[in-house]
Amino acid sequence: TDGAMEYYNKATEASKDLKPYNSTRLGLALNFSVFYYEVKSDIPKACTLAEEALEQAKENIDNMDNEDARDALSIVELLKENLSLWKEEGEDDEAQKVEDL
Repeated sequence: TDGAMEYYNKATEASKDLKPYNSTRLGLALNFSVFYYEVKSDIPKACTLAEEALEQAKENIDNMDNEDARDALSIVELLKENLSLWKEEGEDDEAQKVEDL
């Protein structure tokens, strides 16, 4: 997983030259957040990555043309769905820890 992490970090750095709502940049954020969730089992980091990508895209939404919006919309929806599920799971984990006390 170290190799994957290295390349995800390099790709993330390179993607900073793209618009925040660019479908490639959003897709990278989606995949990297899923990597943190599924491979690293790091729900907080997965949520942070997804939230940052969504916030940056939202801040620049007025600059989108129709083509950009169409391409980005499906990825934005996936980021939102994942974020919702992951936060819910994180809350369930916290509740279980309290019950275990």
